[in-house]
Amino acid sequence: MQDMQYIDQCINESLRKYPPASNLTRTVSKDYKLPNSNVVLQQGSTLIVPVYALHHDAEYYPNPEKYDPDRFTPEEMAKRNPYCFLPFGEGPRICIGLRFGMMQARVGLAYLLRDFSFTLSSQTPVPLKISPRSPVLTSEGGLWLKVEKL
Repeated sequence: MQDMQYIDQCINESLRKYPPASNLTRTVSKDYKLPNSNVVLQQGSTLIVPVYALHHDAEYYPNPEKYDPDRFTPEEMAKRNPYCFLPFGEGPRICIGLRFGMMQARVGLAYLLRDFSFTLSSQTPVPLKISPRSPVLTSEGGLWLKVEKL
């Protein structure tokens, strides 16, 4: 399971395009002056980290609407600031379920892709439209797949 690099790249690219949480919030624990500016974040302030916006910023991910698992090869990841990919958060408050979730996704995909093929159903709107009413990232109209046994 640990050697399934391309599946990991596909999972990461899916998490980049459609992060589980579109924003993260953090509370400033002590005053912090932003480098190269006069801005001071004051203790107790709430910060909103726009994960979806970071994941779709062409500065970090050229042609961000394109699905491209090669963005997550070790070579490409080394070129990018690690704080531009935050599907599970980062730092001391990173999601405790990250490793379990990734392992579960790897195993599930390996078993499904071994026995089935998946294509988009004509019921799925293309391009997907993100629902503005949902607290988590979901598509309007759903995501319908056609599944065939191999």
